[in-house]
Amino acid sequence: MNFQEAVYKHFKFTGRAFRDNLPALAIPKFHWGNQGDHGRQALARVASDMQCRRGVEIGTHRGDSSIMWLKQAKKMHLSCIDPYVTYNARRSQNAQNAVYAEAVERLKPYNAEIIRAASLDVVDSFEDRSLDFLYIDGDHEFDPVVQDLVRWAPKVCKGGLILLHDYGVFWRGGVVKAVDAYTSCHRIDPWYVTRDYMPTAFWEKRICHE
Repeated sequence: MNFQEAVYKHFKFTGRAFRDNLPALAIPKFHWGNQGDHGRQALARVASDMQCRRGVEIGTHRGDSSIMWLKQAKKMHLSCIDPYVTYNARRSQNAQNAVYAEAVERLKPYNAEIIRAASLDVVDSFEDRSLDFLYIDGDHEFDPVVQDLVRWAPKVCKGGLILLHDYGVFWRGGVVKAVDAYTSCHRIDPWYVTRDYMPTAFWEKRICHE
């Protein structure tokens, strides 16, 4: 199943995505998972229907989202990239080490690997167009989000799935500003945002230089 078929299977839409670089609002047709997170649950099923096989997740923490993807997209191998270092309110390295250990244990039953590193430090170890799934949920400030998009999007093959979590006003709107700028500059049309408590922006990789 291709992107359009899978997305229209699991979502209905409002808004006109082709005007003024505005996303269409993606409303899940079914209510899987927790209230306020139905959109990501639907995207996990989109990844499954698209038969995604090679994915990267930037920002794994305890592995909740990793498990969600892999419970649905059972054929996908997921590289989970997270440095597990202190930042902002999470200032205890011991606590970060404990979170890393927890994620390792939780992901053992799944087809996943944890790469404990900053995303930009390992991006060159992935070949261009080698991924069909990319989920960005790392540093939410504007510059890091743009850097992740610019460096990691070329790793996704044509027809692959690109997602960015927390498209909202939190963290000074860094994700919103980065996604809006990137989709405008790269003429990505259409693109979508889930109607979740913590929305996810997503689109299909259509051309190789995106």
